[in-house]
Amino acid sequence: MPTLMVRYKVKDEGVPEVLAAVQATFAAVEAKRLPGLRYAYFHHPESREFFALLELEEGAENPLFGIPEARALQATVARHALGEAPTPQPWVALGSHGFAR
Repeated sequence: MPTLMVRYKVKDEGVPEVLAAVQATFAAVEAKRLPGLRYAYFHHPESREFFALLELEEGAENPLFGIPEARALQATVARHALGEAPTPQPWVALGSHGFAR
């Protein structure tokens, strides 16, 4: 099961917009009840840093590409990110307690 991580910082003024876009994305994802998708988003409460984890079943296509709110989140992040727009990077789980591995 591939795991992808996206990590980035945004401009101060972008934090509220990114937070709202994340909430809209998760509302849409939960409404669709997408099987084979594990998705989590994190924000450091005292900084402008965010990261997301995405796990897909082996061989599954990423269903987020078909969700308008997820595409809007991507555009929001690209607009407010410090530096280049972030891209998902693959990671390998070495250990886990309570998380899928």
